[in-house]
Amino acid sequence: MTVENLWDRLADMTASSGMKCGRSAECHAECCRPSFTGGEPGVTPAEIELINSFLATHKGFRFYEAGEEACKFLGKNGKCRIYTVRPIDCRVHFCKEDSMESQINSEVSNLVEDYHARHKALFMATELIDSCRFSGED
Repeated sequence: MTVENLWDRLADMTASSGMKCGRSAECHAECCRPSFTGGEPGVTPAEIELINSFLATHKGFRFYEAGEEACKFLGKNGKCRIYTVRPIDCRVHFCKEDSMESQINSEVSNLVEDYHARHKALFMATELIDSCRFSGED
């Protein structure tokens, strides 16, 4: 299974399960600010390649548009600027109630765990998104 196939399956599972952000107020992408949450998404080599391909079609992409404390891909408007190629960690996070804690969905967790088990070498090469340097990033 490719990472793109996994993304498609995750989207189908998310849609059929009705999972969505559990915050009572409008989402302000606080989970995309690792300094608030204490967590930072990982990115696998396959995801890095797809993100770099996306960035190659977006010349002059500005990193850290929302500031140094936010994810490097978060826009000033609070939206992910690489949403179509966002990493698995971002795809499976849905804030639980009014906390930054992620909702648990065993079907989603099992699928991701199975994918990582089948691609162990890639999974072991996962980097934190902020530590990784992407195409066009100084």
